[in-house]
Amino acid sequence: MDCRKIVVLGNPNVGKTSIIQRYVHDQFKDSYKATLGFNIYTRYINLAGNQVGLSIWDVGGQEAFKKFAFRYLIEADAAIFVADITKPETVDELEVWNEKLAEITNRKIPKIILFNKIDLKHDMNAISEKIAELEIRSEFNGIVFASAKTGKNVFDIFSMLAKMFTTWKEEFGVPKKQRLMINNVFDERSVPIVFFSNDSCTWCEPVFDSINRIASDYQLTVKVVDVDSEAAIAKEQGILSLPTTIIGSKTIVGESDEKILRSIVQDEYTKIQINGQE
Repeated sequence: MDCRKIVVLGNPNVGKTSIIQRYVHDQFKDSYKATLGFNIYTRYINLAGNQVGLSIWDVGGQEAFKKFAFRYLIEADAAIFVADITKPETVDELEVWNEKLAEITNRKIPKIILFNKIDLKHDMNAISEKIAELEIRSEFNGIVFASAKTGKNVFDIFSMLAKMFTTWKEEFGVPKKQRLMINNVFDERSVPIVFFSNDSCTWCEPVFDSINRIASDYQLTVKVVDVDSEAAIAKEQGILSLPTTIIGSKTIVGESDEKILRSIVQDEYTKIQINGQE
């Protein structure tokens, strides 16, 4: 059986174990117990018609273990970087984990930033500032805002990775048009955006308003997909929660704000301009 190794990285107490427990066992425990070293969880999924085992490695984030924790990253097929949305400073450590991961894997793999604990009070503006300043932002393929406690958007993380596994190539990350079975929708010099929503989605309208404001500064081509009337497209793209926004080669799930969306549009726009000059 094909097996893919996913490493889950980040500071202590950001909720790495809780995220995995929610996905694997669909449960949540309020008590906190630090992961010493690492734990391995397994779940089997159907991927492109084949059964695939996901080997999910929960790597301890304590300073005492960091010196040798990185050896557990060998042969990773994907990485989830977890930060606590109530503690913006936890974003800073993602650069350290990413640097070590790059040294050990020495190849491109799917990477997702996961902001956990959205069920708690948090300062979204502070998080937006952190993402805008994050130098490695362009290396990530998605951002998910989730809650291990409520389960909100947790399954999207692994659905997103599963979809990437079916299409992943070393050159992944170069902007690809999200055509979604619709010919000639996207202009080759614009940033393609596919926005998934429906009438009952509370956060869809403010996110879409942000996209419209960004469109005044960048050349965007936006396709809106109503998941109720266009369910086949949503299923093909592995969309589980709303709002979900695909910007070029990146996917954002959840309650993102304009500053975050703008920084990602800038990344994708820069790629398109550079590729167009080659």
